[in-house]
Amino acid sequence: MNYRSYSDLSNLIKNKIPMFQSKNFDLIVGVPRSGMIPAYIIALHLNKKCCDVETLINNYPLKTGSTRNAKNDIKYPSQAINILLVDDSICRGTSLANELSKIPAELKVKITTLAIYSSERERSDVNLYLEYLPMPRVFEWNIFHHNVLERSCFDIDGVLCIDPSEEQNDDGEKYIEFIKNAPSLFLPTGRINCLVTSRLEKYRPETENWLKKNGIKYNSLIMLDLPSKEERQRLGAHATHKAEAYKKLGLDLFYESERNQAIKIHELTKKPVYCVDTNEMFTKGSIYSAIYGSSGVRKSAIFNMIKTLPIPLYKSLRFFYRLIK
Repeated sequence: MNYRSYSDLSNLIKNKIPMFQSKNFDLIVGVPRSGMIPAYIIALHLNKKCCDVETLINNYPLKTGSTRNAKNDIKYPSQAINILLVDDSICRGTSLANELSKIPAELKVKITTLAIYSSERERSDVNLYLEYLPMPRVFEWNIFHHNVLERSCFDIDGVLCIDPSEEQNDDGEKYIEFIKNAPSLFLPTGRINCLVTSRLEKYRPETENWLKKNGIKYNSLIMLDLPSKEERQRLGAHATHKAEAYKKLGLDLFYESERNQAIKIHELTKKPVYCVDTNEMFTKGSIYSAIYGSSGVRKSAIFNMIKTLPIPLYKSLRFFYRLIK
């Protein structure tokens, strides 16, 4: 499962700014909705005006902020000479083709098309792309609204709703009250294949009522069949319970809130796990990601430490690093 975050998107565009500068675009147009994100990033870096396809087609006045003026004095899209039409990604090319079909011929000849991510290395349906990113893939901006939900497992606490506080997590009346009224967090658009939670089976009625109240669609709900919170903590079965269900179901992605559990689920299943808390996707390179991720140490420090090891051990580690990377 290939994954790209807003940070990845921003850094990729930033590294390509010299290429954008060389082409002298005077208007950046985004394909709604996801194409507007990279379109605005590019436009802000270049200090050019930006709009959506509807504004381009109807020649509505171009808007700009009051803090700085764009480099050109274009007031209307029709005044643009060199237009960049941007979408976040391209796979079959249908969405971009549909947008282009709406645009009048006199404007279309001014347009260069760009997709940030392409599912193919070679293609003729877009003029430019910035990175080859094969399927399957998801992005930070669509991961809760992608059709991968149909083939995914979801944790509940910390993903669909907030985590209970220490006081609320009493395995009693306070916890029941929390389950009934927990504030929602990330609410997916589509149907989830399976919810896999460490909540105890005895809280199924309250959990199902909360899911219904918040409009969350799912096929099944797997809970821990243990008598108490103390027994659950004694067994430390959180990640193992989730991993076993994920593996048995044969699904493609697990959404987990807690980082250590996400890493453990991936290690046990060898399957992709998305950590909601840290915005990380653990896949084949999970050991690399665990070391260099948001809560790890800096890469340079690790490399400097490794270089002090005996040569045979150093070579072995270097080989392993290249293998997983």
